[in-house]
Amino acid sequence: MKITDQHIINTLTRLKNHGETKQERIRSHAILLSHQGKTSKELAEIFSVSQRTIFQWFEDFNERGCESLCMQSGRGRKRLLDEEKDKELIKKQIELYPHQPKIAYAITLEQLQIKISYDTFKRFLKKHCI
Repeated sequence: MKITDQHIINTLTRLKNHGETKQERIRSHAILLSHQGKTSKELAEIFSVSQRTIFQWFEDFNERGCESLCMQSGRGRKRLLDEEKDKELIKKQIELYPHQPKIAYAITLEQLQIKISYDTFKRFLKKHCI
């Protein structure tokens, strides 16, 4: 991949050295190495990813520029317990069963129709209800 705009090369260099996330630093480094003549096969070996992944990075970069190097919002596992929605329900169950948190846990799971561990329930209690 050849980049003709010096401003983009400077931005990629800055991201490679000072990017907020490891993902930004790796992807910008890969694009810079490609600009310097490394093949996709060599890049895949350097970064321990498949060539398909390298091609996807290049395609994203061609479509969206330096923005494609950043982590997209909405990625990762979604929370099963919502602080705003579920806090009052859980508080109510704890008030009804203050010395029997496992019963409050069971009733909460039944009412919300979700599956979470008891430890997750306790962490939510400590963080949002107690």
